[in-house]
Amino acid sequence: MAIEIDFLWIGAETKTGDAITCRFTDPTSGDDVVIVIDGGFVADGARIVEHVRHYYGTDIIDLVVCTHPDDDHIRGLFDVIKLAEVKRLLVHDPARYGYRGDAVKAPLIADLIAAATAKGTVVDHFFAGTTYFGGAVVIAGPTEELYRTLVAEQTSTSLSASPSLFTKAASAIKWALRTLTGDPGETLSTDNGGTTARNNSSIVVYLGADGYRALFTGDAGVPALNNAIDYLQQAGLPLAFDFVQVPHHGSRHNLDQATADRLLGLSSGYTPARGNAFVSVGKEADDFPRPEVANAFKRRGYTVNATRGKNLWWHQNAPQRADYGPAQILGWLEE
Repeated sequence: MAIEIDFLWIGAETKTGDAITCRFTDPTSGDDVVIVIDGGFVADGARIVEHVRHYYGTDIIDLVVCTHPDDDHIRGLFDVIKLAEVKRLLVHDPARYGYRGDAVKAPLIADLIAAATAKGTVVDHFFAGTTYFGGAVVIAGPTEELYRTLVAEQTSTSLSASPSLFTKAASAIKWALRTLTGDPGETLSTDNGGTTARNNSSIVVYLGADGYRALFTGDAGVPALNNAIDYLQQAGLPLAFDFVQVPHHGSRHNLDQATADRLLGLSSGYTPARGNAFVSVGKEADDFPRPEVANAFKRRGYTVNATRGKNLWWHQNAPQRADYGPAQILGWLEE
């Protein structure tokens, strides 16, 4: 019994996105399960399908999750659905709640649903508490109540403009990440104003398989992550993760100290190691992940690896891949 998680590189230069594949054993059937979480940009969909064919040996994808409809997460899923046999698609459709405009990407979501339906893919619209594959996959967030609130916020003038504000803020702060010889001390405090409502609508996925636990966060920010943590605690699911996706490419708008403590555990001084964390960043995105975020993970016992033009592979009990070498772990970063 094995588990494999792959983060495919997205973004030849500074652009960044998410495309994640995973294979594990269904505890109810003993069969292999393949899931895809997000599809990157248009050019990435065919690469995802080829990756699944080459390394997992199948054209069948049991579940595709579109965490939220930003272009760097949804666009590649059209080719995934076109080129592979996708059994189920989980995506949240704002049209169900009367929101049909571009502010909530409703037309794009409708197109994806139509493409999936035409191929015979079952389309799900489920929230926190939904399980797949005998409980191995659990949707930890958002709750339907939170999603309704967030989709409404996206239609307001002030909040629908906020993605461009965050883009400007990020582009104005450019520096080359520099490695330190030791822990610079905790500087993660607030989430610096938070992230967008659309990012906070991200589907958060919990995977518990073969004795290992993983959490996929999409672009979720502090309210969304706490919403997911609340559900997992209420469901009695352990928060001791072997693998965690660093939210939103390591943005400083998606994590604060209190949430890091809840999600990852209190600072352990990196001893003993708790698990591994992957972050998807563009090949030349030298200012991501933010140092205070990467250091917060490292400080709490997680080794941090960034894609930067390379596929990353986390695996347990899986055969070695001859064409994969060891990942380069990020050191302490100057803040």
